[in-house]
Amino acid sequence: MVMNLEIKNTIESRFVSQASVENLCFIKDEEGQKLGFGSSVSGNKIVITEDSKGILVSIEYLADGTKIYHMEKDSKGLPAMHEFRADGSEIIYLFNANFQLEKMVNIRETGDKVTYWFSPDGNQIISQEQRLKGGIVFKASEFNQEAIIWLKNDGETICSGAEALIKHLQEVFSKFLDGMKTH
Repeated sequence: MVMNLEIKNTIESRFVSQASVENLCFIKDEEGQKLGFGSSVSGNKIVITEDSKGILVSIEYLADGTKIYHMEKDSKGLPAMHEFRADGSEIIYLFNANFQLEKMVNIRETGDKVTYWFSPDGNQIISQEQRLKGGIVFKASEFNQEAIIWLKNDGETICSGAEALIKHLQEVFSKFLDGMKTH
């Protein structure tokens, strides 16, 4: 599977908070709005501001033109990152209160969308890839096992991989796979 525990840990370590910004200096405008400037450990430029609700947002500028918005709280009150890549794709990272990655949504430049869900220990990853052409692909990986269910646009399903993970995918995505027969 594309995602694994190492990648999950790398994503979690990329979250930028005000405390992790180096050489941070602030300015205030006439209305009292604060704006901070600094750099990340990796040398990327960081701008820190507050949104209209007073929540800190750190905006990271990467050399390739990518911008990453690090929000200390999203609409659910949890940390999140929103990455706008130079190629036109977007990735949204949603964390729990302990800054552990729970969900990741990758919106590709083609319009295809892949959503990943991570177990708390990172040993199980489930994904749903919604393709504009070709249907929906559901995947699960756990330790050294993997399973895939491809739901084609005409309703046909193709399955491969570990039987226990195929059954788990059927349960998790029952609204899509109701009545599916495994081969």
